[in-house]
Amino acid sequence: MKKWTLVLGLLAATFTLSVGTASAGQDSRILLNYSDTGLSSSKVIVDGTTMVPLKSLAAAMGYTLSWDQASKTAKLISPEREIGFISGSKSLKVNGAASTLAKPTRIIKGGMYIPLVSGVVALGGKIVYDKGSSTLNIVDEPRYVTASAQGRTYWVSQKNGDLYYRASVKGKPQRMGSLPLKPSAYSYGLVITDAGKGADLLLLSEQHYAMFNDFSNGYQALIHSGTILKQMDYHFSNSSYQQAPRLTTTQLYMTDGLNVQYINGDGSLGKLYELEKITGVTDDFTVEYAAADVVLIRSLATVQLYAINTETGVATNLSAKLISSEDWQEWQRTDGRDPYILTRMLVLTKRTGDVLTFTYTPLPEGKAKTVTYNLASQ
Repeated sequence: MKKWTLVLGLLAATFTLSVGTASAGQDSRILLNYSDTGLSSSKVIVDGTTMVPLKSLAAAMGYTLSWDQASKTAKLISPEREIGFISGSKSLKVNGAASTLAKPTRIIKGGMYIPLVSGVVALGGKIVYDKGSSTLNIVDEPRYVTASAQGRTYWVSQKNGDLYYRASVKGKPQRMGSLPLKPSAYSYGLVITDAGKGADLLLLSEQHYAMFNDFSNGYQALIHSGTILKQMDYHFSNSSYQQAPRLTTTQLYMTDGLNVQYINGDGSLGKLYELEKITGVTDDFTVEYAAADVVLIRSLATVQLYAINTETGVATNLSAKLISSEDWQEWQRTDGRDPYILTRMLVLTKRTGDVLTFTYTPLPEGKAKTVTYNLASQ
């Protein structure tokens, strides 16, 4: 990561465009921190200057956007900047100070467009131009990602994990803590779920594929009135395979692979299930289905599926219980990271009342079988 940062800094120092530069042509690509932004397909060239939609650029750089009809001003807010772009004008304000764009903003296709280079500078970024590939890269060091729920807004810096909170649309972002974010070249997505009674469940996550493996990283925080009640993070990897569709989870929870914490309807912390104590297995687990009465967890090492009765805290090894005795002899010897095994494992396909329906395919060859489990028998 240090090497990558150094290379990026050298490129920026060598190729950063001046504020007034007209930028590249119609066929040039526009990236953000060397990842595709979608801006390439929405840009327009006006008098030799690349114009991009403000809404898309603001979202990519972690700003919230609102429109003031009286002053014809688009207002952008992030933890570090408050910016106002005026329709049809070069003039703008950055943190209250007057500034100027290279070209006036324009209304195109019903949305405000701004000049790319001077607009990015106003938003706190830099432009790096690679002439060889005709690529414009927006270097955005804080890499804020933002999301809102019930009028409450959160920002997370993908640079250092700093977490900011704004209680209302009229408030200002306040730093409330940080997530233990590991340096990554990948971009995260932020999802906020209303947990009830003014509480929010924050999930910052990213999934990527590399070397025939799927990687999943997530950082969770349960937050109430600007206070972090609990944090958990998980880091999973397994062989890439075509996954069967999963049933929709109906219970809010947090997990770190070793524990599952339920969240009550009033936004408070619910029961904590310590998976090693409950199952006797020393391994990371993923949650495949969570409801008020049951949580299904899967061992990453063996792919065996367990059901935990949320009332009693008792676990049942569904793989051992539902796979027939003759088939189970083969399944006991399986490697849970083998893609061949992953596509044949016991999977929940339907729930009707207390009855859970699963399918699995016998090893080494065989036709898929359907089996059921009644939660009332737990």
